[in-house]
Amino acid sequence: MNKSNPWHIGRRIAALRAAHGDSLRQAAARTGVSHTTIGRLEAGQASASLNSTLRKIAEGYGITVEYLLTGRDPQRDFEGALRRLPPEDRARLYFASPLTRLRLVLRFLMSEYPAEFPEETLAERLCLSVEELRRLAGTGELTLSDDHVAAMAERLEQLTAIPVHWFMAGFNGELSPCIPPERLAAYARIVEKAAVAGIRPDVLDMAIDLLILQHNELAADHQAAARRNG
Repeated sequence: MNKSNPWHIGRRIAALRAAHGDSLRQAAARTGVSHTTIGRLEAGQASASLNSTLRKIAEGYGITVEYLLTGRDPQRDFEGALRRLPPEDRARLYFASPLTRLRLVLRFLMSEYPAEFPEETLAERLCLSVEELRRLAGTGELTLSDDHVAAMAERLEQLTAIPVHWFMAGFNGELSPCIPPERLAAYARIVEKAAVAGIRPDVLDMAIDLLILQHNELAADHQAAARRNG
């Protein structure tokens, strides 16, 4: 069964409009597509300007054109794939750089959505050559400026609805090898707990510095006591 045929597309548009409680005229105001055109699409009648019309509808409702065409949602599928990762691997993503996150999404799209995102199309949308795309999605060493990463993150958001802030929230630096891998998840939960509570990063940073100072003082006291007793 072809899920990209006009009838299936119309069903998805109608379901999307109903989920937001929009009338046809409200959907028109949201998307910039006339209510008569939306009504025809929902009835399974495709127009010559279908692609541009679907793009407006997708932008108006904050989804991807691919979802309207195929029923598949790359953002939802990607987030589901992350949730299925082992806790330690999932925690590592908190400390992954924006470039690492960008490459992770590209590999996901190229492996899970080859029909929706052919290499040529994906490269064109990211303003890359196919060879540059393959190198970016590979595992070799690669260096890109922050501005370049941010620009591609914005383009990927347009394609997949994965938000720019997810890409750019990554840690730009090397994760210290002295951190035990089994503790990464615990540290990530602490960061999330502080963020949910609304604790400012500078306040959290200061509190950690005080804890480090106290920890070092206690360690010095223990060492001095051990020398006296020894």
